[in-house]
Amino acid sequence: MASPLIAVSAERSEQKSAFGPRDSTLQVMEYAEAIAVAGGRPALLPATERIPDDPLRGFDALVLTGGGDLSPEMYGMKPDSTSYGMSPIRDRFETALVAAAEARGIPILAICRGMQLINVLRGGQLHNHLDGHWQTVASDAFHHAVDVEPGSKLSQVVGATEIEVNSYHHQAISTLGKGLRVTARADDLIEAFEDPAKDILAVQWHPEHLARTSATHRALFEDIVERGISRNNTRGAISYV
Repeated sequence: MASPLIAVSAERSEQKSAFGPRDSTLQVMEYAEAIAVAGGRPALLPATERIPDDPLRGFDALVLTGGGDLSPEMYGMKPDSTSYGMSPIRDRFETALVAAAEARGIPILAICRGMQLINVLRGGQLHNHLDGHWQTVASDAFHHAVDVEPGSKLSQVVGATEIEVNSYHHQAISTLGKGLRVTARADDLIEAFEDPAKDILAVQWHPEHLARTSATHRALFEDIVERGISRNNTRGAISYV
């Protein structure tokens, strides 16, 4: 059996080129490396202006990645001086990915921005800016601890009810979206949630930067690959027409 094909969302941002500044696909390699080490086949999905029909056809799982801010207009606010990296095209494209994954029953691992996107799509709200959550040490170093809800999917994956994480975000969940269950906190801040009915696990930190050296965070990618395998095993009964 082929290893599962894992869709990886990608940042869309203006980059220098031989032809002048151009909108480009940009993604750090840690996501793909972590998926490959876990036994999956990562495939980058550029955020195109025209959204393909059935954009996740043939995929077994989806990793919604981090990056710049969601457009604050998505949750009824306006950009301020702290807003950065916004791309309405990416917002629309990844909204379509979430809808396609939920329609097809494709499992999701959502990271940082990806977690915030799902929360907003479920009617939740974000803090537009919080101080103190952007670490200045290396990305593979820990910044703080989070408390993991006993009995949650996350606790089963990481095998603990308290773990150390890194932190690279200035937005965060203020009001939880519908159908989501909080599974980790740092004090009062929501650091993870899940939706078992839609096979969604979402975290605020960046496990891709920790996966090489931490079995705890590597387990999140092993889990999405395993969930992709389970999805792969059912595809014979699913029409892709």
